Amino acid sequence: MKKRVHGERNRELSKSLFEGKKYYDWVITTAFYSSIHFVEDKILPLKIGTIHCKNINDVKQAYKMSGRHQARERLVFDNLSLKAAAKYKWLDDSSRNSRYVTYKVPYIHAEKALQYLDEIYNECCK
Repeated sequence: MKKRVHGERNRELSKSLFEGKKYYDWVITTAFYSSIHFVEDKILPLKIGTIHCKNINDVKQAYKMSGRHQARERLVFDNLSLKAAAKYKWLDDSSRNSRYVTYKVPYIHAEKALQYLDEIYNECCK
């Protein structure tokens, strides 16, 4: 439940930033980090092969992957609907773009990020 609470806090921040009509890059980034908490809260703990996974580091070990984001993406695609997983990937990619490529994010992308976050929230928390 702790991860869900953290996700809800980030979700609230993402919506607040959107209403401020200025930091759309951070709307997307906080939406993505919020989704991380929701998917982990929904999926973990679980068993992958012989490994009982309580956190993303356990998942990384079970999948024999070097990165947490890659392991989490696989976890999401393996355990959520394809629709939610695709939206999670869009948030991940868009967040990475807004953090490392350009912070100039259009309103429509920030709006889409919140829509996708709400859909992930509904699948994971309702």
